[in-house]
Amino acid sequence: MLDRNFELPRVKSINTSGHKFGLVYAGVGWIIWRDEAFLSKHLIFELHYLGGTEESYTLNFSRPGAQIIAQYYNLIHLGFDGFRAIMENCMKNARLLSKSLEATQWYTCVSDIHRKKGQHVKGDLTDVSFSKDTESSAGYNAGLPVVAFRLSDEFKKDYPHVKQESISTLLRAKQYIIPNYPLPPTCDKTEILRVVVRESMSLDLLDRLITDIISVTENLMNSDPMDLAAFQPGATTIEKAHQSKGLDHKNKHKASRPMSKGVHRTVR
Repeated sequence: MLDRNFELPRVKSINTSGHKFGLVYAGVGWIIWRDEAFLSKHLIFELHYLGGTEESYTLNFSRPGAQIIAQYYNLIHLGFDGFRAIMENCMKNARLLSKSLEATQWYTCVSDIHRKKGQHVKGDLTDVSFSKDTESSAGYNAGLPVVAFRLSDEFKKDYPHVKQESISTLLRAKQYIIPNYPLPPTCDKTEILRVVVRESMSLDLLDRLITDIISVTENLMNSDPMDLAAFQPGATTIEKAHQSKGLDHKNKHKASRPMSKGVHRTVR
């Protein structure tokens, strides 16, 4: 994991949105500046009230304080050891999900939090060892409890008709939101599916998720390519083949296929 702290001279501030892993209520986050000199004056709101001047760089005017009180309770109630135990459980579940996916040999994990510390390449699939209950994250690569995975090269070779986006779509029908999207520009040819493991992820829910991912994948594997053609990404209809490029009015002269040349179906 890259170092991101004030030891780096170009780091002027660090901000965190705590809604994913911090047991934080919506609207609560943190920001720390290296020094007051780096806090832009444009962010500061001055309030002249009852003969004094107050400065604030939060959202202006009145806001409810329930989230702050609830978060303060969590900090006192759980403490450092409590938060560490919760995050250790999240990491353990994320490692279990990662290893279960790779054990199918249908998926390869792009994230490597489930690999031993210093190992960043997928190991032998025949030797998938699951961690013990007493094992901590110290022996594994550092990271967040996020599992990023993709279809393995072997799977793509054996089942070229199965598209990764279809897996995301069918899982959404089962009430899971597991997005499928490309990596940043330098690696945008690789698409990943992503699961964020939170403290509410129980072993029962994790078992159900793994079972549903396997079930959806098997159904796609056993489907006829012709039947999938109309469902999967890349399928075209007569409307899509002749539709407008979506340019706005001022740039309509640049369109290679303007609306006037499109095919439109009347709906009554």
